[in-house]
Amino acid sequence: MQTISITELAHVMGGADQSDFGRCGPGSSMQFLGNYYTPQCAAHDGAVRGNLANGDSQIMAHLKALPKLPAAVGSWFRARYGGG
Repeated sequence: MQTISITELAHVMGGADQSDFGRCGPGSSMQFLGNYYTPQCAAHDGAVRGNLANGDSQIMAHLKALPKLPAAVGSWFRARYGGG
């Protein structure tokens, strides 16, 4: 598991200028979580945004993305605490 910079992530994800995309946690409002960007968090964010683009409500978009949440949480934990 490797943490990548937002610039690298933006390049991989198509260059979108969305500074919180791929950031682990609910966004910049919770700074105590740190500033970690991982592919797993990007996959979760992409799933939520894809669901929203398909017309789902915020709640449904997040519910449909729940299967990707455990991997995102695990990647945050590994990035934050160095769990290999």
